[in-house]
Amino acid sequence: MNADVRVFLGIVFGLPWVLWVFEQVTGVRVLFFAAMLSVAVATWAAARYVWRPANVAEATALVPVHPIRRTIGYCLLAFVLFIAMSAMAVALNAVTGLYPADLDGLSALRDVYGPETVGQAGVPWELIGQAFAANLAQFALILPLAFCEEWGWRGYLLNRLRERMGTWPALVLIGVICGVWHLPFYVGPWFSMSGGALRSLLPFTIFCVFFVMVLGWLRLAAGSIWPAVVGHAVNNTVVFGFVQVVVADKAAEPRIDGWLTGLSGWQGWLIMLIPVAVLAARARTSREVAGADHQR
Repeated sequence: MNADVRVFLGIVFGLPWVLWVFEQVTGVRVLFFAAMLSVAVATWAAARYVWRPANVAEATALVPVHPIRRTIGYCLLAFVLFIAMSAMAVALNAVTGLYPADLDGLSALRDVYGPETVGQAGVPWELIGQAFAANLAQFALILPLAFCEEWGWRGYLLNRLRERMGTWPALVLIGVICGVWHLPFYVGPWFSMSGGALRSLLPFTIFCVFFVMVLGWLRLAAGSIWPAVVGHAVNNTVVFGFVQVVVADKAAEPRIDGWLTGLSGWQGWLIMLIPVAVLAARARTSREVAGADHQR
């Protein structure tokens, strides 16, 4: 393993745990945001001071962004793709009975975004619009943090690992790394899950492998990290805060299972394989991917 990769991994795993200790001691909730920033800190330290490529921006896939229409097109694709994949997972969960939809009352949506309307029937179009707008605002706000992660995982680490092991093994390994990296969020009283939910770390890590494949092939097909930034941000906001809530049945929440429901469940894994296959075929035609695989 290259020295710069060791430095990157040391910082990217070490800083979140330092933040975790700070959070437990002070009660100040910083981990969610600061952990994402730590990936950018690790990237800058490893690339700028250890690896030292001639052009950090090019070496970490910040550029090229030209032709700009191509980059914008892939960014729009990423935005639509994650919403579509999540909608497919919600529909498939409902059809197969894993997690029912509430098309009559939209109880989960009302509970989250309009508690005063709980129990009412019909489609609350105004509430749906407000919920979607709120998540779009969150999407815009979280873009800088999504950039911090994508610059590290897909910009820096993917390039460095592909040089040694090829594209597919690098994507799988980064998926596992990303899953384990989230462990501080699963323990302790702040920003944590219950003891039972801690067991969902394994299916979440498997989800991360597929998630990383989608983002990774978006990045490789586009030639830069920006579509992956958009995809990551929309997944963390519009997907979780709107698509998976809008038609959900509030009464069925106890049935949520990391192995079964949403994109993190096994049906979601199968859905994500579709764009992975398409994007991989598209990216394989690029000189960048072909050249990297040739060096193996």
